[in-house]
Amino acid sequence: MRRILFLILTALFVLLFSVEFPAPTPYKYVNDYVGVLDSETVEKIVAVGKELEKKTTAQVVVVVVPSLSGLTVEEYANRLFREWGIGQKEKNNGVLLLVAMSDRKVRIEVGYGLEGAIPDGKAGRILDEYVIPYFKEGEYDKGIYYGYLAIAKEVAREYGVEITGTSDLPERGTDISGLSIIIIVIAFIIFSSIMGRGGYWYRGPRFPGGFGGPRGGSGGSGGFGGGSSGGGGASRGW
Repeated sequence: MRRILFLILTALFVLLFSVEFPAPTPYKYVNDYVGVLDSETVEKIVAVGKELEKKTTAQVVVVVVPSLSGLTVEEYANRLFREWGIGQKEKNNGVLLLVAMSDRKVRIEVGYGLEGAIPDGKAGRILDEYVIPYFKEGEYDKGIYYGYLAIAKEVAREYGVEITGTSDLPERGTDISGLSIIIIVIAFIIFSSIMGRGGYWYRGPRFPGGFGGPRGGSGGSGGFGGGSSGGGGASRGW
């Protein structure tokens, strides 16, 4: 019985880690292996990606694949991110927008260095406001384009620069800034004070290796810088 269980686990392990990820396309910032983006959208995304990297060194990449090959969207995104090495190795300032068409899953995977600029909650809001509404209507081209612009805008803001192409982004929701940030900070201080007087605050372990898979530490591929991600971001289905 133990031998059979061992063989089953071994087979599952081999299947899990034998996934072959696609090679980056010459467009670098946009890699559509399904054909949902029209040529004009591809050109616009490439232009924004180039300008953003030139001004900040950060790399925002969109990848559209037919399926997740049996992996979860989190596992696929994390492993693809590391295999390609999105972002600069020293800064880990890459972001991946992954869309799996047949699985109907989308994820924003954020590199270590940009987790402050795009925390999990903000990544989720970008998906909810700019991507999912269009996906539900079958307008994948628009959802991907606006999602990319929203990510690029947040990265540009983190570096204190402006990107011309993000002017196409429609207004959605309310940005958390100014007074809202002050209120959040005050609430955080009060909560921390209460916890320090008798409560406790448990922070779960953080695994630097994320979901595993090869690291992009050798300089990356397809013009990427060897950046890495630890699993930060958000996922949605539609």
